[in-house]
Amino acid sequence: MVEAKTLEGRTVTFRSEPGKGPTLVCVHASAENHHAYDRLLDALPGRRTIAINLPGRAGTDGPPLQTATEMARFVATLIESEVDGDFVIVGHSLGGAVALELALMAPDRLRGLILLATGARLRVHPLILQLFEQIEDSGVLPPTPPGLYQADTDPALIERAAEHRRLTPSSAGRADWHAADTFDRIGQLERIHAPALIVAGSEDLLTPPKYAEYLATHIRDSELHVLEGAGHMFVIERAGEIAPLIESFVARIGGD
Repeated sequence: MVEAKTLEGRTVTFRSEPGKGPTLVCVHASAENHHAYDRLLDALPGRRTIAINLPGRAGTDGPPLQTATEMARFVATLIESEVDGDFVIVGHSLGGAVALELALMAPDRLRGLILLATGARLRVHPLILQLFEQIEDSGVLPPTPPGLYQADTDPALIERAAEHRRLTPSSAGRADWHAADTFDRIGQLERIHAPALIVAGSEDLLTPPKYAEYLATHIRDSELHVLEGAGHMFVIERAGEIAPLIESFVARIGGD
């Protein structure tokens, strides 16, 4: 169910599902919105979840935020307002940067991190930045950059994801990609004490497995899983494989 709330004068939208805790608070990637988590949340029935729309998209008022730190503060405020009890922060790509920023803030109720296709530093290919700089703010995003999906992905699945992505204006996408490009927490991960589940795709061109390996080496309580053949958008394509990893991780950290 998609909800809309007023938070500090801003309308904020998010998908919320009831169930057992801790609450999984899901943060999407650059130029995405809560729909990127639809298949994963559907694969986690009975689990309390919230999939957030960052500012400037899918019903959440803008303007878009400019850094992962600003996004983490926004998420922290929403958590204080809407989440009862403990939570686990879930982040895909840029959302993983937001999750790391939030973990570095060391909120009291944070039980763990789930980091999907992300890294401690996210450098964006200049062609992607240039593409978003050149596009007029028409209210829709450009075509999906190549290489995000597996070669055998159902075209209908890609088209549905593209339709959902159109709920994110190009201005928000541009801000997101720049926020990803400037994110850098190399050398600071040892400050994170919460346990982490780290998942990577073996064929991910944007955040290759070495990014995940660095996270696993420097976050003291972490487990790493590499999905063979998966690209960057495995949160959509391989949701059925990620869900059991999440359930096992939550059980391991004593969340149930």
